Amino acid sequence: MNLKLYFYWIVAIVEIIALTFEIDILHQIAKPLLMISLLIYFWDKSDKLKNEKWVSYVTLALAFSWIGDIMLLFTFKHFMFFFAGLSAFLIAHVVFILAYKKATYKDKLKIKWSVFPFVVLAYILLMAYLTLPYVDSVIQVPLVIYGIVLCLMILAAWYRKGQTTDESFQLVVLGAALFIISDSILAINRFSHTIPFSGVAIMSTYIVAQWLIVNGLLQHKKKKEKEAI
Repeated sequence: MNLKLYFYWIVAIVEIIALTFEIDILHQIAKPLLMISLLIYFWDKSDKLKNEKWVSYVTLALAFSWIGDIMLLFTFKHFMFFFAGLSAFLIAHVVFILAYKKATYKDKLKIKWSVFPFVVLAYILLMAYLTLPYVDSVIQVPLVIYGIVLCLMILAAWYRKGQTTDESFQLVVLGAALFIISDSILAINRFSHTIPFSGVAIMSTYIVAQWLIVNGLLQHKKKKEKEAI
């Protein structure tokens, strides 16, 4: 295993330990290091692909995820930090959509009939039912916008099917799904119902989600290069 990947998982384990035992200072140190360590790993693995547009998009998405992580650390000080974090992750999802599109054989998504979009829509409606009645109307609008972008993010991952390797497709879709689950736990716990060990659940799914998305996109290029030889 790549040593830089070891660093990511070591930081991840420290973060989970910090949340489990409520060690705030350790949490404040480990959380900002997550995306930095993943970004270092990604740059190392994509070193020969720097000219590929999707590499720049993934870099940008991880950078905005890092900003979002930091902003959400300070939500206890002022609610505006939550909106700042939400905005950063919204931008990250938009950039991930662009990365998904670029990381295909023909630089485009193949949109065709499937049941999956309806499953995603049903899930988003369920989340709206579980959260929106409990928040002020001012907060509802940004939450709905975020939910729509999140929906588009996983649909973009789904529509890479047939436009990339099976491994790349599966890893990215699974990562996108875990990202949605992570955000869903966060939203429910924050706005409507208390979820036991929510911090651990949110960060565990988030950590794995980011890793799956990054490695899924890397697998697309690896397989493509091998086929070209």
